[in-house]
Parts: sequence; C-alpha cells; structure tokens
Amino acid sequence: MSTAQRLFKNTVILTLANALQPVISFYLIVTISRVLKVEGFGEYNTILKYVAIFQIIAAFGLRNLLAREIAQNKEEAHRYLAASSNIAIAFGIASAVLMSLLVILISDDPFVIRGTIYASLSLVAAALTEAYEGVISGFEKLSHIGYASILENIVRVGLSLAVIYNGYGVMALIGVYVMTRYLKPVYYFYYINKYFARPLGAIQWPFIKALTRQASTFALITVCVIIYWNVDGIMLEAMRSKEEVGYYSAAYRFLLLSLVLVDSFVNSLFPVMSNFFKLSGASFEMACRKSLRMLGMVTLPVAVALSLLAEKIIVLFYGAAYLPAVQVLQILIWALVPYGISQIFAYALVASNNQKIDLLVNAVSMVLNILLNFMLIPRFGFMGATVATLISIIIYVALQIPFVFRKLITLEYKALIGSLIRMALAALVMGIFVFLLRHINLLAVLPLSFLIYAVSAYAFGVVSASDQAIIFRLIKKTT
Repeated sequence: MSTAQRLFKNTVILTLANALQPVISFYLIVTISRVLKVEGFGEYNTILKYVAIFQIIAAFGLRNLLAREIAQNKEEAHRYLAASSNIAIAFGIASAVLMSLLVILISDDPFVIRGTIYASLSLVAAALTEAYEGVISGFEKLSHIGYASILENIVRVGLSLAVIYNGYGVMALIGVYVMTRYLKPVYYFYYINKYFARPLGAIQWPFIKALTRQASTFALITVCVIIYWNVDGIMLEAMRSKEEVGYYSAAYRFLLLSLVLVDSFVNSLFPVMSNFFKLSGASFEMACRKSLRMLGMVTLPVAVALSLLAEKIIVLFYGAAYLPAVQVLQILIWALVPYGISQIFAYALVASNNQKIDLLVNAVSMVLNILLNFMLIPRFGFMGATVATLISIIIYVALQIPFVFRKLITLEYKALIGSLIRMALAALVMGIFVFLLRHINLLAVLPLSFLIYAVSAYAFGVVSASDQAIIFRLIKKTT
C-alpha cells in the first residue's frame, strides 16, 4: 500500500471513529439525564470532569513524541516501547493519587469523592493508551486506533445502558467506565507485541530520563491547547450568563464537529511528515504544501456552506429558541480555515524537532486568547467570545508563519496567490448557489453545494494534475 493510500485509509477510519463517538454516546447521555435525574447526571459529569483534567497529566505528551521518534527510527521501537510503558504507568499512578487527593480537598460530597477515587483507576489505562497509540501512529497503522475507539465506545455504551435499565446507579456507571478504558491498551498490547515489538523490557534509566525530558515539552503543549480551546466557555459563564453559554455552545459544537476531519487528517499525516523530514527535505516540503492545499480545498467550502445555512442548521438541531446562536455559527465556523493551516504548521514544527517553537507559539496564543476574551466578553457577550476565537486563531497562524517559512518550507508567492484566487472563485460559485437555494431542504442543498464546489474547483484548476492522479488511484483502490 502506498503512502497516499495509507494516509487516505487512516484519515477515513479516524474521521469515522471520531464522528461516531458523539453519536454513539448521545443516547447514553440522554438516558442518564432522564433515568438518574439531575442529581445523578450532575454527579456523573462532575466525576468525569476530574478524569478529563488528569488524563492530560497521565498522558504526559507521549503520543506525538513517540509517533515522531518511531516514524524516524523504527529499528528502535522496542526501546521506546519499554521506556514509554514505564513512564506511562508511573504517571498514570501519580495522576490517580493527585486526583484523589484533590477531590478530597475540594469536594464535601462523600459520593463524589468515592466515585472520583474509583474513576482514578482509569488513568493508568489512559496513559498506556496514549503511549501505545503513539507507537501505532509511528508505524502508520492509525486505522487500528479508529477500530479500537469504535469498539470501546460501543461496549461502554452498551454495558452502561444495561446497568442503568437494571436499576444500578452512578457508581456502577463509573465501574463500567473504568473497566472499558482498559480495552484499548489490552488490544494495543496484543497488536504491538504481535506485529512490531515487545512492549515490556529491561528498565533503562538514562533513556527513560531523556524521554521524560523530551515528553515534558509535548505535555506543556497539550496543556496550552486544552486551555486555549476551553477558556472561552469558562470565561463566558463567569462574566455573563448560562443562557449565553448555551447559545455559544450550540454553535461551537458544529465547529468542533468540523474539526474532526482536520484532526484525523493531520494525525494520519504526522508520522509521514516525520519520516519524510528524516529521509528527504524535498519530500517533506512537498507533503506540507500538498496538505495545506488539500485542507484549504476541504475547509473553505465547509465554512461557506455552514455560514450561509447557519439559520437552517441551528433551527433544525436546536429549535427556534436557539436563534441567537445563528450569528455565532456564521462567524465562528470561519475559524476552521486557519485552524487547518495551523495544524499543518504545528505538526511540521514538531516533525522537524522544533517542538519548543511550537510550545512558544501555543503559550503566546493561549495568553492572547485569554486577553481577547477578557476584553470582549464583558461588552459583547457570546459574540465577543466568538470574535475572540476567530481573531486568536488567525494570530496563532501569523505567529507560526515566520518560523515555518524561514526554517522549513520555501514560500512560493505566485503559486500561493494563484491557489488562493482559484479556491476563492470556486467558493464564490458555491456560495451563490447556496444563497439562491437556501430556502430548500437542508439535506438536499448541502450535498448539492459541495458537488458544485467540486465541479467549480476542477474547472478553475484548484485540483492539479498530480492531485487528480492521486485521487483516481485512491478511488480505484477502494472500489
């Protein structure tokens, strides 16, 4: 299987897995809220919020570090596996202890304390999952990550529903959560041991210390990213009202859903970029340029369609009561385009061992995002948070550009401007079509609009001859 075919397969499977996760979980969430009532639903979510925070500490940035290192040094896979397994177990246990101590200090609810301590047992599994997924990514077998995610979600939701309908409460749900969290690392252990290398081995303290130092930079990047993408909702709730948070969150969910395709693609691309950087600078640059153009071709029509059809989308999914969210979606969805660019730049920096620059950019962008929200939310409410998100992601890309084009990619102005003009023309044709047919059924106008964009992109030469050849090979391979 060629690199392009592996990239295509991995992207499709990861996108499917990430998109199915909220769909599979939706009925479970609704059932918990109805059967266990508000109190039980609140207890369940409070416990899992602690887990979500401490999973970051447990993971310790191992996934991307291992993906890069193994993509570039597959012959060292066993060494990295053994060291990362030890690091993951250590940080998983430490995170579990810290989470248990924190909930004892903060909470005065004995049930929440007991449930959170119980849930902390899942953190070792979370840490091992991140490490093993990094290894699998390094070997460019990310489709197995998608399969494992789908299986875990189906099993968790199925068992959870059985627990609820048999009269058990929140503690039993937490038990199901902890148990099913170990499905992934067990499967990954078996898969890695069979096809790549033995995950366990002798403890090499100097190598573990070196790997831990490297991983700390990746861990800090993750912390910055988590704060960056969650601070707006937190500040909006603190400065305004829950109603405004609801309007903002309703539109924000469509942005998050749109980001799934970008994230799946760049996660599949990252080990390829890492390998290319070691083997061939020319191949690395070509992969970056093609990926930027490809994500531009995909994200631009999505932004146009969702912006013009925002009212129909919001009313269809949330009802007329959420009409204030329409304006949010019309603006917020445009963050998708610079986000795609930022992810290619970020992974190019990490693949080339410039993760400290990526950390600097993330830290500065995080601070600027907080400041923008602090200035705009008190005056403009949820629209202030919307504008802050869009401005901050543009600034994020602007901060990356000097490092990327000076160190990694040769900037070809004429080709770049030509591509932008052709994409804009194709998007304009699509936008006119969507605007004229905006009153017809949403499920009809969306696929038609994307078809119009595809035809326009072909007519204006957005898709190059080499791109067409790759697409035809992929279609032929999958049919």
